[in-house]
Amino acid sequence: MLREILILLSCGSVGYAWLCAVTAPLLRAVRSVVQAPTRPAWLALALALGAALLWTAIIAAAILLAMMLEPRAGLALLTSHLFWPGISSGVIVWCGQLLATLRVPRFGSDVEAAAALAIVALVDDGPETLIRVHQLYASHAIGRSDLRVSLGGSRPAATA
Repeated sequence: MLREILILLSCGSVGYAWLCAVTAPLLRAVRSVVQAPTRPAWLALALALGAALLWTAIIAAAILLAMMLEPRAGLALLTSHLFWPGISSGVIVWCGQLLATLRVPRFGSDVEAAAALAIVALVDDGPETLIRVHQLYASHAIGRSDLRVSLGGSRPAATA
């Protein structure tokens, strides 16, 4: 019983954390491209997609590391019949928080910017480049501090 609860909680927290890290920048970048399909908006969308892949790779690497450190526990987690229900429970909690607060759950602008800057820093870690990329990403993918979901309108409204 305890084993099943731990599997559900660990898988649920991974699903919830991944959605918090990935969804807000992607939504903002897509909205920016739809509103004004300029080159900087498309670059911000590409960085947001890259950040989503980076977070996915980080989670996969953590699972692989856990499997190397404790093979039986990692295999028990991945082969458990509770793996997908656990991920689904994290998604349900994330959606519940979204509906309850009408705000996209997220970690924060610092985490979102750091993921994008990490991708760029692999190619060019010059201060000028990182500053330009941060400004571009902040204006198109991070936006304001809060992304609200409007139930009556057709598009989400950003508020400060």
